[in-house]
Amino acid sequence: MVRGVAAVQKIDKLENQIAKVRDFFIEFTNRVISFDSKRLKSDFNLSQLKAMSAFRGDEGKDHTMGELSRNIQVTMPSMTEMIDGLEELGIAERWRDSDDRRVVRVKLTEKGKQMRKEYMARRRQELENIFSKLSVEDWDELINSLEKASQILQKIG
Repeated sequence: MVRGVAAVQKIDKLENQIAKVRDFFIEFTNRVISFDSKRLKSDFNLSQLKAMSAFRGDEGKDHTMGELSRNIQVTMPSMTEMIDGLEELGIAERWRDSDDRRVVRVKLTEKGKQMRKEYMARRRQELENIFSKLSVEDWDELINSLEKASQILQKIG
């Protein structure tokens, strides 16, 4: 374990890098939302975009609220609030499980599936736009660095 002045310096560097990555993803998300100066069909807030990213796999599949909250690592009350917003926009629908009334199931509506598909396509295109500026070596270094960071974070998580 790192102690003393060295520990403070390492923590400061780590916080600085975390802030840079956070700022990158905020800017990235803003770019996707207003891709090529054209807004998505509906103006999403970041919470709604995050909620839509919780729906993984087959777009027609329903999920439990617990699955959705785990997918994006938010609390159940936060997920409930996010799904409330998606329901108000007609993007998601929820109901109680017929076998276990304690379980709430959620799925995207047709409108939600289309909007998620549009958002994910724009997200992918923007990733390609941003990272196309990198050389093959830089791509490899970035991917390897992210894989290594992920492995380290799994050890401490």
